[in-house]
Amino acid sequence: MANQQHIDSTAILRQERDRFVALAFSSADVLLELDREGVVVFAGGSTAALLGMGNEDLVDRPFIEVVATRDRAMVEEALAITGAGTRLNGLVLHLEGVLGTTPPLLMLGYRLPEMDDHYFLGLRLGAQDAVAFSAPNEEGLMESGLPDSRTFAKLAGEKLAELAYEDGECELTMVRLGGIDDLRERLPEDGRKNLNQAIGGALRASAVGGELAGEIDSRSYGLIHHQDLDINVLVTRVAEIAREADPEKTGVEVGHSTLDLDKDVIRKGEAAKALGYIFTQFADADPDEFSIASLSDGLESMVDNTVHRISEFRTILNNSEFAIAFQPIVDLQTRRPHHFEALARFNVESGNKSPYETITFAEQAGLICDFDLAMCAKVFEWLDQAGMQGHRYKVAVNVSGSSIGNPTFVSALHRLLKQYRGHRDGILFEVTESAKIKDLTKVNAALQSLRKVGHHVCLDDFGAGAAAFQYLRDLEVDVVKIDGAYVKGALKTEKGIAFLKAMAGLCNDLGIATVAEMVEEEIYVPFLIECGVDFGQGYLFGRPSFRVSDFEAPKASDRIRKMSRAV
Repeated sequence: MANQQHIDSTAILRQERDRFVALAFSSADVLLELDREGVVVFAGGSTAALLGMGNEDLVDRPFIEVVATRDRAMVEEALAITGAGTRLNGLVLHLEGVLGTTPPLLMLGYRLPEMDDHYFLGLRLGAQDAVAFSAPNEEGLMESGLPDSRTFAKLAGEKLAELAYEDGECELTMVRLGGIDDLRERLPEDGRKNLNQAIGGALRASAVGGELAGEIDSRSYGLIHHQDLDINVLVTRVAEIAREADPEKTGVEVGHSTLDLDKDVIRKGEAAKALGYIFTQFADADPDEFSIASLSDGLESMVDNTVHRISEFRTILNNSEFAIAFQPIVDLQTRRPHHFEALARFNVESGNKSPYETITFAEQAGLICDFDLAMCAKVFEWLDQAGMQGHRYKVAVNVSGSSIGNPTFVSALHRLLKQYRGHRDGILFEVTESAKIKDLTKVNAALQSLRKVGHHVCLDDFGAGAAAFQYLRDLEVDVVKIDGAYVKGALKTEKGIAFLKAMAGLCNDLGIATVAEMVEEEIYVPFLIECGVDFGQGYLFGRPSFRVSDFEAPKASDRIRKMSRAV
């Protein structure tokens, strides 16, 4: 009997020792022990200061109840996939208490089988990783709780550069869920939402900092993780989540591919650009051609190709290895060119580079700001040289909606414009890719800063619909360029005619000039004039040329006061 008591006492002491060792692995602000169900059985540390509740208030309470809503799925999945004796990867989370949401906390921990599979967690406030991986802005978050591809690429690029990982300890894994869209359709709204959040939580639980995971599209995901992560555990868990959610218990096919991140790309600060382009290509790839079996080779090829193309494109920009072609925008009444649109042309001698494809790559790879600035500089320099030869032209240069929404780009553009003050009345800006504008208020402020110093602004690819009219309401511009699709389709139906007349009439009422794109046949000219359109652009008036002398020199029209306002 005495011997049995001794054994029991020894076991208790060993248990207390193990608990102390388990909790002391980290100099944490809060120490927690959870039972296998996730209920707090011990709490210690600064819970009163962080949560407004004492340690004893947490005991017998499910830990998940004090985790911030967005982080709950991640924490649940992290606890679910933590193997016996496996250390929890450092995750950043926020708690929710009486005092509100806490600053980011770094969570580390173990699950110990010899102690009834209890979890031992340490939460550290102000840790370097916790500060670096504070949650992204709610804008851009999907229903899964993961950022969209653009936000993910930006976040990943920034964090990888900040943390400066060495020796290739981080990897990129892309995951594709075959049949996930069909599964979502079989589920009610709540079931679909729970499925998406559970998948997002599982990916975040395995990602560096609990944040470097993203939703590329409805069936594709990506995460950046440490090399020691057993990716098969994650894949098994995602498959299990889908199977449990599926009323038919069919689930989904989980394909994945993992590769080391290129340290040189990270050190050069190109991670965000490379990742952004890779994500876009991954999402757009044909599932039949980009099968699960070929995923690894395809992804590795994308990375190599992207890194090479980024380097190649930077060389083009740095050496100004592109040319400018000009296309006239003419007064429909007089047929005289009013101004010219500057168009980039790459690899002019061989002629095997599509400007559209190259610029699309720049947009998808996050290089469009660099390109737009280089294009502006080249156009401004051309205007300066033409001026020294006694020629005065008006030239419209394209600026992406992504660029004009970037304060750094706008500041750099204004610095560049100061060098060419003498050409203010000759420089117009066309805002392209307006669909990518997220913050209309911020973009409008940027546009007004350009108009304030004497430049006219044109909104490109204008069309029918609520978004177009919202742009007219929120963006003060001088010109709108009516999308060529509406111009070409206007003569085909009564509805098309009505749309075009309505757009031109509204712009006229607002004092905004209009340009019709893709005017290729004479039949369109009287029709456009009848609709109230001011200007036209298209092959009927001239194809793009490297020589402005191919066109009649522009002359100001007294009739068009809207676009000839003096500075």
